[in-house]
Amino acid sequence: MKKVIMISVLCVVLALAGGGFLIYCVIDSGFFTGASAKRSELIGTWSGPRGARVTLHEDGTAEAVKIPGGLVGETPVGSITGEGTWTLPKRPTSLADQQITLDLKTGPKIRALIDDLYVMGKGAKDGIYIQSEEDSPNRFVFKKSP
Repeated sequence: MKKVIMISVLCVVLALAGGGFLIYCVIDSGFFTGASAKRSELIGTWSGPRGARVTLHEDGTAEAVKIPGGLVGETPVGSITGEGTWTLPKRPTSLADQQITLDLKTGPKIRALIDDLYVMGKGAKDGIYIQSEEDSPNRFVFKKSP
């Protein structure tokens, strides 16, 4: 009888430990929290469809080529090309994907503020994206170039 109780207790402990580890893995994957990245993980060139490209430099400067000015459904509207700076604002909540802000000079005395660029996945492993509108599944995704 004592062996049965000991085996039962051991099974319960293992089940709880396994369940706890599974919950940790799900939370760590970003499933319940928004995507985030360290500044160093975003440094580099990110390429998107239709020749779009964003390059984020370590010194805070940025270059953008043919990034959409917005999306209607899945279709890019307008095109923005320019140079400027990028920042990584503090997230308002851990449930939101981390935002990247671009402040670009696109022409003489013309600036574009891009504040709808977001991180996908932990450490931006799934890329960065521009979303068409809040709560929309439509995204214009950039992947990190090798």
